[in-house]
Amino acid sequence: MSPLYGAAFLWLVAAILWWSGWREETTEDLPGWAAGLFLAVWPLAWLGKVTITEDISVNGAWVWTLFSAVLAGARMPAARRWTSASGGLLIGSVAILAGRLIFIPSGFEPDGSSWAIAALIGWLAGLLLRSASEQAVAVSVCLIMNEVAHALLRAQADALPAGAPDEGLQAWWIAILCARLWTTFAKAAGEQGRKWAVRSGGRRGGQRS
Repeated sequence: MSPLYGAAFLWLVAAILWWSGWREETTEDLPGWAAGLFLAVWPLAWLGKVTITEDISVNGAWVWTLFSAVLAGARMPAARRWTSASGGLLIGSVAILAGRLIFIPSGFEPDGSSWAIAALIGWLAGLLLRSASEQAVAVSVCLIMNEVAHALLRAQADALPAGAPDEGLQAWWIAILCARLWTTFAKAAGEQGRKWAVRSGGRRGGQRS
């Protein structure tokens, strides 16, 4: 499956999850209508292309995704915005290092390495940042940094393989889904841990009395 169709499949997964209950997880900092609008417009943008130069064009969904991430960042207080951006730079540095470590031993990128790195980006975003908006901004900054770094490396080393078209769009969805999964898991684990602590405290109190 090409990265472009992979991104469309992951959008469908995210849309189903959001409408089936994940929207409650994003309303803490993002209006439900905003997330719904993003998901509704995304497939329409996916059908088109935006021409940057005569030789360079990008899928419309990539432009819509980055535009939405910028709007999400603009809604944040300045401190959270810069925290998200700096988190994206940190995650991007780790992703670039991981990509180089995968490439150096064999001289080529193994199958599935791009998915693994995108999942790593998502896990780090979920680990460092809590809200959906913060994670979207961080992942977007990270992937832009990654694309720029790879372009510079390819210009200096012909041996470095060129990335597949629209691979960044697929990586964005992988990372966001992994980040939200980790956040949901951590929240559920914390709530369950507090319940166990309350039950354990109640039992000890009953035994003492």
